[in-house]
Parts: sequence; C-alpha cells; structure tokens
Amino acid sequence: MNKYVYRLCYYKKGNLKYISFRDFTKFIIRALIRTQIPVLYSQGFNPMPLISFSIPVPIGVESKREWLDLTLKEKLPEDFIMKEWNKQLTSDVQFYECYFLKNLKNSIDVKYIKYELEIFHQSSNLLFEDLNIFYSKDSFNILVRRGEKIKELNLKEYLLELRIEEEKFNINALTKVVDGSLIRGEEILEIFSYRPLIINQVRELLL
Repeated sequence: MNKYVYRLCYYKKGNLKYISFRDFTKFIIRALIRTQIPVLYSQGFNPMPLISFSIPVPIGVESKREWLDLTLKEKLPEDFIMKEWNKQLTSDVQFYECYFLKNLKNSIDVKYIKYELEIFHQSSNLLFEDLNIFYSKDSFNILVRRGEKIKELNLKEYLLELRIEEEKFNINALTKVVDGSLIRGEEILEIFSYRPLIINQVRELLL
C-alpha cells in the first residue's frame, strides 16, 4: 500500500494549555477521525491513525508552533487537509502550514526552541545584573528533573540568546536542543538570584 506523509504545523493556546499532552493527542485524533481525510492506520488489535507528534507541550504552556507527521492512503492537496481538520477543531488549536514529505525517512527533528516568558519581578535592574553575571561565566550548571531522575545541565550549552523587555517585563529566549535534550522555559529563570514569577509562557519549535 502506498504511503503519503504530510508534516503539519499548528498553534495551541487558550484553555487547551491546561490539558495534558496525552489528552490533547486524543482530542486531535478524534477530530481527524471525523474528517474525510483517508488516514492510514496501524496494524494490530487496536488500530490507530499513523500520527507522530513533536516534543510534548508541558501543561500550562501555550505554543505558536508545534509539529506532527500524518500518514495517508492517498495524496491530497495540503490546503484540503488543513481545511478539513481545522473544521473539527476549536479556535484554540488550528493548523496553518502543511507540507508533503517526499523523503519518508525525514522524521521531525527539532533544533531550536523559542520561549516568550511574561513575568513579574520587583526590579529590572536585578534581572540585568544577574544576566551580565551569567554571560561572564564559562559554565552555569543547574539541576533539572526529567521523569524520576535529577540531571545536571550546563545552561550555557543550551541558551543561545536571551533578551529582557524592560517595559513589559517579558523575557525572550532562543535555546538549542542538544542530543535530544532540551531546556524548559521555567528552567531558564534559574540564572536569576531572585527568581521571577511566570504569568504566561509561550514556546515555538523550530526545525
């Protein structure tokens, strides 16, 4: 049987940021089943649509750009796929890019993650002082939790750029994915001696 793989990009915002990634994938798949899209299913006792998602979005985090790969039985126009799927979804999640993949081995490979952190902090001067100290160091190790394990990571290896908007108290950061390992938005705030309070967090996955 022929396989046609499409890579789609979508945003996730609003109330959907409060549901788990597992529940979100169920929501997306149920919406797909209601469409006329000829999706290809897995084999076995419990066939499921062949969908591959990018890095899961943590609960409480919005996203401007997430990715998934969808395998179909027929080749269809990209606009048709997005239109059919979007009709079954809410305004808090919509697809806005779709590409046919000629190379079926071309799996989703996230290279960078952008973060927009809306924060509350008592002093912008303290934030900039801590940022200068961070850039002056050769390494900056932090402890992070990954599942049931605690790991030590050098934040300098992951953080490529960080900007503080003084008027709005927003932090914009560009991070790198290193050998499949990533830094979460809230972990970036470890560089500050008085850790800011996150009001809202938005991320964007870049391939």
